Amino acid sequence: MAQPKGLVDDFGILMECQNVLPDTRHRLQLLESIAELENNQAHATRNFPRTRLHRIAGIKEAIYRADIDKTSGWRLHLQYSRVDQRLHL
Repeated sequence: MAQPKGLVDDFGILMECQNVLPDTRHRLQLLESIAELENNQAHATRNFPRTRLHRIAGIKEAIYRADIDKTSGWRLHLQYSRVDQRLHL
């Protein structure tokens, strides 16, 4: 079994999302998005159908955007760490 990609939340972003997201549907979509971001197979194939993970253009640092819900505009911003090979929110 492949190891999941590590997700680091030093600032309590996920807890804040649970408090801020408007309803249960969005909270479930958050969990589905996190599961997709932690999936090594998705990173190997670069296929992210739920979150549509993509790099933000115009910024020198490699910051990525992942959608929680496309129509309502809820998103996560994250950065890859080359030091520990994990995703940082």
